[in-house]
Amino acid sequence: MRRVMALAASAAFALPAAAQVAPSPFVTVMPDTQGVPATVLDAVQRLPATPALEAPLRSAPCAFADSTRHLDRLASNLPWAQPAAVVLFDGLPGLPPGRRAVVLRPTRELLARAATREVIAQGGVSLHAIDLSPLPVDAPTPSFIALHIAPPETPPEGCVAQPPR
Repeated sequence: MRRVMALAASAAFALPAAAQVAPSPFVTVMPDTQGVPATVLDAVQRLPATPALEAPLRSAPCAFADSTRHLDRLASNLPWAQPAAVVLFDGLPGLPPGRRAVVLRPTRELLARAATREVIAQGGVSLHAIDLSPLPVDAPTPSFIALHIAPPETPPEGCVAQPPR
């Protein structure tokens, strides 16, 4: 019994010192987000998948509507559409100054369409991985598509903000 008590007492003194010296066996590996703010990553990773590109393309100028704010859902100039896309003023790797990006999460079917690949080939569209790091234009399965929108000559009209999520 005395031995057990002595071992317990010595272990009580030795454990705090050993805990300070021994390195943790757990290592946290975070993806390289190239300086993408956590709020931007959170906003785009919550997007539902977009099965069609027509509504976001037609509503893209609404990224410059007066009511649009950074990380807002894309307003729509189509009364029947509520594009599942978010507007970024900054924080996207490769976004030129003065432009805004409309980011959406494509479905596999959307990426498989020849029309989608034509839009990507025309330029003004970038492909991104899950951490928003840029991918080459021929990447087979990007996590996100970003439409780069230049400021229009005249303010967009008829843009209706979407209700909050």
